[in-house]
Formats: sequence, structure tokens, C-alpha cells
Amino acid sequence: MDTSLTKIPKEYIPKFIDALTRPLTEEEKKSGTYTPPKHEGILMTGTYDEVQEAFKGKLRDTPFGGPWAEMTDGLPVVPPTEERVAKMLTGTSHDPDEEIVFGGFAGRGGKHIATVKKVAINAVMAGCTPEMLPAVLAIAESGACVGYPGDSSFGNMYVASGPYAKEIGMNAGFGILASNNPANKTLERACQLMGINLGGCLWGIGCLERTGSMHWGTIFAENPDTPWETLNVHHGYKPDESILLFFGMKAELVSFQNIEPLSCETLEDNQPGTPAHAIAALRTGTNQKSAILLFTPDTAKYWAKKYDFAGTMRKFQEWVWKNVTWEAGKWYKNYWFATRHLSSFYKSRGTGTMQLNADHFDIPLDTMVPMFDSPESVTIIVAGGSGDAWTWGFGRPKAILIDKWR
Repeated sequence: MDTSLTKIPKEYIPKFIDALTRPLTEEEKKSGTYTPPKHEGILMTGTYDEVQEAFKGKLRDTPFGGPWAEMTDGLPVVPPTEERVAKMLTGTSHDPDEEIVFGGFAGRGGKHIATVKKVAINAVMAGCTPEMLPAVLAIAESGACVGYPGDSSFGNMYVASGPYAKEIGMNAGFGILASNNPANKTLERACQLMGINLGGCLWGIGCLERTGSMHWGTIFAENPDTPWETLNVHHGYKPDESILLFFGMKAELVSFQNIEPLSCETLEDNQPGTPAHAIAALRTGTNQKSAILLFTPDTAKYWAKKYDFAGTMRKFQEWVWKNVTWEAGKWYKNYWFATRHLSSFYKSRGTGTMQLNADHFDIPLDTMVPMFDSPESVTIIVAGGSGDAWTWGFGRPKAILIDKWR
């Protein structure tokens, strides 16, 4: 294999060995959480073009790819002048010096301390308005997009539920994943910039995805035209309270489609699909303990009425959980089960449940057991415009109250 990584000059090998084996210095032994200066000063002065060059920085290459910009997502940013940052901070009642902890490298090792003001700076750079700052702060509370330390194309996703989404003009209808809604796109960009500048995401170092992710901060709003309770109510909040559902580093959302996992019996089923299609789709996961089903309002109403899923969302969740199953024998042969110590995890569970637990290790190999942890691990989302469409994915959300950041 003829690559630069295999042609290391021999004189460097002793240096590598020394660096890996010599005792740690007192400086290297230090531990704890690094806290940056709270009061940011003026980074630079100059023309618009000079500011853009400064934020882009020295493009960094690694043996894995690049080049990558230093403090941006590769595009020009809004210069975060003191005046713009001060105006952005009017969008929250919180102290500019209040600290927010970011999980380092998708929560794996290390933490980074940001402040409300630093979040506001990145919100300015992304093009947000002051009204959007509470949502940006909620994204910051989630840890934002700090990259994925493995080699797979995973990302983060957010769904806003409640009146706040409409207040700031988020798109919950036609084209929810399109690129022309100012609120959706600037919030997505703020998420990415915070991951780079506040969360310690360094492409090629802390983030090693082979292809990158289509869902690196994707955000849209729930459509309230739903046959079930809205997500904020489902998660225990009041109808007038707004939340942000955060799907962590391994969120996946398949492009909208419904007939590929299973052929259709009738023309009627071709567009809205059937619950059997959802089961076939979700069974394609190999290392998933949670699921996402996303419906347009028309499809949600159609399924609720035709397949008796009307009422609360819990009824639908329980049906999905009980029906998306794997044979026990397939679980035992699964890569993740065999190599990532999942067997120990399942054996530690309480017995007497439908979930894979210690009792299931002595059952016939053709016994069907649920793929997902619980009914609550199945998230049902209604979003998008008129017409029939649905999709699926994997990920379990954490609910964050946006209103507390006002």
C-alpha cells in the first residue's frame, strides 16, 4: 500500500517511541475542566474581507482529508461585532457570563465550557436574529454538534415543538428539510459553528466520519396538525411551552420513501404505505435501541384512522415496539451483540419483560424479541406539507425546554 502514512522516515520512529513511553510532565499530569476567559475582547479589526479570512483561518489538512476552515463551516460568516453581539444578547434574560457545558467529542471524553455570550457570538456568525437566541442556547445546552469520533456517517437532529417555532418563523410544513427557510437553516448553522468553536470538534481529529453526515444539526419544527398529542405535551410539558427534541450523535433519518423495504399489494398502499412497511424498514437496523417514524399530517391522519392508531401516541408506540422484532438467534449472531459486550448489558436487565433480557438466553433461537428498549424509545413525529409521505430513522431524543432561555 503506497500512501504517505506508510512511508515514515526511519529517523522519526525513535521520536515516536520516546513520545509514547517517556514519563508525563507535571503540565501533562494536570486534569480538570478548562475554563476559558469569560470576557471576550476584540479579536481583530479590519475590512470585511480581512475578517472573513481571519475566521476561515489557515486551512488545515490532515492525512484523512480536508482542507478545513478553522472557525467556520467553510462559508463566509456575519462578522460578530460588539454591536451585533450586544443586540443578539437582548434575545435572552440570562447573564452573558453564565456558563454552559459542552460534552467533548460527542460526549466521549473531555468537556468544554462556553458562556451565553460565546453562544451569542456564534449565533451572530450564523446569521440568527435575537429572537432565535433561546433556541440556539437550547442547542448549546444539548452539547451542539461536536462531531463523531468513529468512522460512520451519523449526526445530530433537532425538532422544535410548541408555539415558539412559529414565533421565529420555523418551517413545519412543505419543504421542512429544504434549504430556504431562514430560521431552520440559521439554527442548523449555529449548531455547526458552536460544535467547531465551542465544542472542540476538529475534523480529521475528533471527528473521523468517512463521508460526513447529512444530519449534522438538521432542525425543523413539528407540524401541530396531528391526530395525536403534540410532542411537547407528550413529553410532559404544557401546550404553551416550547421544547427542543435533541437526537444525539447517532441520529439517522432516511430520505422520504415508503415502498422500497416492502412491495405494495394495492395502488392505495403505494403512497401512504402501511404499518407493514414501517416494520420492514425499522427491522433493517443493526445496532439500534430506538426508532423514529416521521409522517406528513395527511399520512398520520390516514394511518390513525385506517389502522386504529387514533388516540394517544402511546398506543402507536406500543404497537411499533411489539411488532418490530428480531429472532433471538439473529441477535446472538449480530456484530454488535458479539463484539461490543451487549450480551452483558442484556443479561443485567430484569427478567419477565418482552425486552431482550437474561431469560431470553435459553429460549428457542426463532423466538421473536423487540429490537427497541421500550415503547418510549419509539418517537413519532408529524411534520411536512400536504400529501402522503413518511420516513423512518433511528435515535432517541432528549427534551430541552426552550422557554427557560428566553
